Amino acid sequence: MKRVVSIDLFRGLTIALMIFVNDVASVPDAPKWLHHVGANTDGMTLPDLVFPAFLFIVGMVIPIALEKRLSHGKLPSLKHISERSLALIIMGVMMLNSGAYNPQIAFLPKALWQLLMYTSFFLIWNIWEDRPRLKRYMPKIGWMLLIFLVVIYRRGESSDNQWLQTGWWGILGLIGWAYGAASLIYLFFKDREEIIILSMGFCILLFIGEVSGRFAALQPLVDFIHPGKFIGTHTLIVLAGLYAGLQLKKGQDVILKRLPAEALALWLAGWLLHRMYIVSKIQATPVWGLWSAALCVLIFLLIYIVADIKGLKTWGNPFQPSAQNPLTAYLLPAVFYILFDILGIPYFQWGHIHAGVGVFRAFLFTAFILWITHVCTRFKIKIKL
Repeated sequence: MKRVVSIDLFRGLTIALMIFVNDVASVPDAPKWLHHVGANTDGMTLPDLVFPAFLFIVGMVIPIALEKRLSHGKLPSLKHISERSLALIIMGVMMLNSGAYNPQIAFLPKALWQLLMYTSFFLIWNIWEDRPRLKRYMPKIGWMLLIFLVVIYRRGESSDNQWLQTGWWGILGLIGWAYGAASLIYLFFKDREEIIILSMGFCILLFIGEVSGRFAALQPLVDFIHPGKFIGTHTLIVLAGLYAGLQLKKGQDVILKRLPAEALALWLAGWLLHRMYIVSKIQATPVWGLWSAALCVLIFLLIYIVADIKGLKTWGNPFQPSAQNPLTAYLLPAVFYILFDILGIPYFQWGHIHAGVGVFRAFLFTAFILWITHVCTRFKIKIKL
């Protein structure tokens, strides 16, 4: 399939926006449209769309990523899917728990434990292909370090200390579950679009079943994984991206017809379900998932027309670092927040001076992270699962 520039631009823009909105979240007086909507509020803002965009682009590249691997058979592809999903889930759960780490009852200072955690991620999942000696030893060192950090981890109080908890799995963990589910569907049914559409409907039924108590007999499993909210709705968005990705194989005319039709169908399905459920990212309602996916289809279509049809691509140059090295770009902000804390830099306090100062700070920080990501890529520091 001919390379579609808009995929890279959409990915790069999504990661850049995720860095920006995550940083703006610490600015209390920022405009409301730059903050997440409350869990029980019927609505969504820009930050509520960024995570679905991440899920959507994950789905779009599934056919491209698995097409070559499937030529070697399903078993190697299944192994690859399992490894990628597990890696995302591990990173997601570790990042989720890092904030609750209690240094008073654990072995290491909190900042050191967190820095070592991110170090282990890079040691394990960095690309070492053209450096055989590093490829042989670095992942092993990384796994030993990660296991050590897991063993010594403690949260809670001294009288009731606790170990790692899966909780809501973290952003990367949720992506891992949804990617795994959608990839398995593609692995076994490949380009059968009717199966993908039926699977999206099944995802909605999973949500309805969970919130209506139909899975009460499986409550421990529901509490652990939330098949409707965590897997159902998020997989729905990935599948919407997967369906859009399949259209890219069919040429410009099909893309310009099918993608608007997909967006309309997603919007109508969300409109019908809106009678029963609110639009809520935090509750992961199917209305939020469907309408977010519809918006992602339209945004991608716009980028496709501008970049791939009209040939206007230079506007996306600032987002190339996050397009080429997305996971590194996503992880770097947390690393720098830890360093700011260690160095005593009152970074987050600047957001309390004035909303404008805080938003501008977030803009500069995003630009800085994109530049650092570019530097990392040049020096072959790149997490690739």
